[in-house]
Amino acid sequence: MKSPLRRSITLAALSAGALAALPIAHAQTDWPARPVTFLEPYGPGTTLDAITRVLAERLGTQWKVPVIVDHKPGANGVIGTDYVARAAADGYTVLFTGPGHYTNEVLMGKVPYDVGRDFKPVARLASVMLVLVVPTNSPFHSVKELVDHAKKNPGKLTYSSGGSGSSQHLAAASFQQVAGIELMHVPYKTQSAAVIDIISGEVNFGFAALTTAAAQLKGGKLRALAVTGPRRSQALPDLPTVAELGYPGWEYFSFNAVFVPTATPDEVVRRISDGLSAQMRSPAMADLARAQGFENDFADVRAWSAAQASERKKWQDLIRVSGAKLE
Repeated sequence: MKSPLRRSITLAALSAGALAALPIAHAQTDWPARPVTFLEPYGPGTTLDAITRVLAERLGTQWKVPVIVDHKPGANGVIGTDYVARAAADGYTVLFTGPGHYTNEVLMGKVPYDVGRDFKPVARLASVMLVLVVPTNSPFHSVKELVDHAKKNPGKLTYSSGGSGSSQHLAAASFQQVAGIELMHVPYKTQSAAVIDIISGEVNFGFAALTTAAAQLKGGKLRALAVTGPRRSQALPDLPTVAELGYPGWEYFSFNAVFVPTATPDEVVRRISDGLSAQMRSPAMADLARAQGFENDFADVRAWSAAQASERKKWQDLIRVSGAKLE
């Protein structure tokens, strides 16, 4: 039997442990108690950016704290992704990203983080088809004309992208294989910069998110030849799919998804996922999807977590099969 003194010491220790745990539980219960940062590892002007900004505004109102959208582009998304991997795991720094999250470790051979070890999945927001665009003064008025020219001039036709391993790069590399052509890749730091040089004629064509190219298409600075989805875009219903134009079965979808540092408490992750779910399923986001041409196929934390192994394999296999290389 313990002496009264030892019992007192034991009870005091237990009480101290319980009290020490209170701030952690309290912090989780109160989340969010200060501004939250939604960080994109790419530049502005993308579909991801359009979605992220609407979510930040609406969730700021819902959560009653400022939600800030920040960009840390560079190294095909590695700089911003690494920043989040090293951030405090408290739910106040949230990564909004795309396929580079998985592909960079294959494309580059080594990155300063491990996507399976250092990140916890929160949600998939949307899938994004791309649009094949050329300058308005381009001699190509159809995908067939573009492909025929490429076959006669292997390695001469140029296309731009937002970086090696980006969605635009992978779409073109994949299409090049199915079309049996050889193209020259011209990577840029951001997708917006890649589109600017299509407009100027510095490169012959490119695949771009509709969000990035929409203003230039409306302004007559770009011509759209096709979309990459399995069906036509709601935003461009008269534009055929690449599959319709002689490449049945070929399609390309990018994705937008959300991750946090792996030690982030599950309750905080659930709250972020629930908040995203409510907003992505709102009429306002349905309107944005129609306007921006993305597929609103939201997956919550449970569904997105279950898909991680298959998603990582799918995108890394695409890098290997496409022959995409860091340039």
